[in-house]
Amino acid sequence: MKSILITLTTAAALTLSAGPGAQAQSSNQFAAAVRVNDGAVTNFEVSQRVLLLRAFGTAGNLQELAVEQLIDDRLRVQAARAAGLSVTEEEVDTGIDEFAQRGNLTGPQLLQFIRQRGVDPESMKDFVRAGLLWRTLVQARFGPRSAVSEAEIDTTLDLQAGQEPLELLISEIRIPATPGRESAAQDLAERLSNSISSEGAFAAAARRHSRAPSRARSGRLDWLPVATLPPQLVGQLLALNPGEVTAPIPLGPTIGLFQLRGTRAARSRDGQTPVSVTYVTVDIPFEPGDRALREANELVNDVDTCDDLRAQSERWGTIPGHTDFVEDITALPGSVALLLADLDRHEAAVYTNSAGGPSVIMLCQRLRDLPEGARDNIRNALFQQRISGFGQGYLQELKGDANIIRTN
Repeated sequence: MKSILITLTTAAALTLSAGPGAQAQSSNQFAAAVRVNDGAVTNFEVSQRVLLLRAFGTAGNLQELAVEQLIDDRLRVQAARAAGLSVTEEEVDTGIDEFAQRGNLTGPQLLQFIRQRGVDPESMKDFVRAGLLWRTLVQARFGPRSAVSEAEIDTTLDLQAGQEPLELLISEIRIPATPGRESAAQDLAERLSNSISSEGAFAAAARRHSRAPSRARSGRLDWLPVATLPPQLVGQLLALNPGEVTAPIPLGPTIGLFQLRGTRAARSRDGQTPVSVTYVTVDIPFEPGDRALREANELVNDVDTCDDLRAQSERWGTIPGHTDFVEDITALPGSVALLLADLDRHEAAVYTNSAGGPSVIMLCQRLRDLPEGARDNIRNALFQQRISGFGQGYLQELKGDANIIRTN
C-alpha cells in the first residue's frame, strides 16, 4: 500500500465558474496562461493540473503549484526534443502502469480514478510523458558522469562500518519540498543555513519550519551512530565544528538542515556495527488532516512490536495494510535513514509521507549481515543521488536561460 494513491483526496472537481475571473478563464480556456520560450501553457492545462494535484492529495496553493510544474514540464520537453529524443505511446502507457503500481492499482484503474475527478486522461499522459523524456535526457547527458565504481561502494561500506565508530549529537530541520515548491523550499533552507549562528536560533527555526517528528523537541535528536546516518549527511557533519550548520541536503520529500552539537566514540554494546535493518511502514488511508494524524497516533499507541503493527494495520480493511523492508543502511533513502536512526527496536514514529499525509514507521531489527543484493542497492542509491543533483542543476540552468512570460 503506497501513500501516493491511498491518501488521495476526494474533494470535488475544481469549479471554473466560481467568479468573474474564473468565467473569463473558462470562456478562453485554450488561451496561453504562460509562454515558455516558443511554447505556451494554456489555461486548460493549468486547470487540469490543479485537478490532478487535488487527486494526488497535494497541499498548498494548487494554482501556483500547477503553473510552476507546467513551466518545468515545458522546459523538460523542449530540452529533450532539442536533443532529438522522443517516447512512444506504449512507453507512456508503461509509465502510467509503473506510476499506478505505487498505489497497488493498474494503469486503467488510475486513469478511471482521475477521470472521476475531472481529469482528462491525456493530461495524465502529458505529465508522464514529460517525466519520461526528462529521465531519458538526464540519463543520456549525465549518466556516464554519475557512474559509481566498486571502490566508491567499498568506501561507503567502510564509512558505514568503520573501525573506530563515532556517534553524533545533532539537531534537524526538515522543510517540505512538495511538487512545484522545490525552489521555494531550497531558497528557505539556504537562507536558514546562511543565517543561523546559535543553537537557540536553530531550535526556534525548527519549531517554526520543520515537519519532522523532532519538531516538538526543537529539532533535537539523541546521540546517533555515524553508521546509521545517510552518507551524504555524514560527509557534511564531520566537516563541521559544534554549533555550525550544514548546507541544504535533499532527503526525499524534504530538504534537511542539520546542526552539529557534539561528537563522541560510539558506545556499541558488542563492538559490531549494524549494516542492515528490517522495518515496517503503514500509510494511513485517510485524506491528510486531523483525522488521519489522530488515527496514526492511535496506531502507534496500540502496538508494541512489529508483529502488532502488521496485524493492527488491517484495522481499516486493507490486507495487507503494511509494507515490510529489509535494506542495507547505506542504501536507505535519507529521510528513512534518519527516522530509523532515532528509533530503538520495536519503537514507532509518525512522519509525513510524499503525498503529505501521515505514515507510521517501526524499526524491527538491526542486522550485522548485508542482505542479498546490497552492493547493487548501494550502487543504485549513489547513482540516483548523483544524477538527481545533475538533473536539478540542469533544470535550474534551463529556467535561468528561458524566456518565461505569464500572461495572467
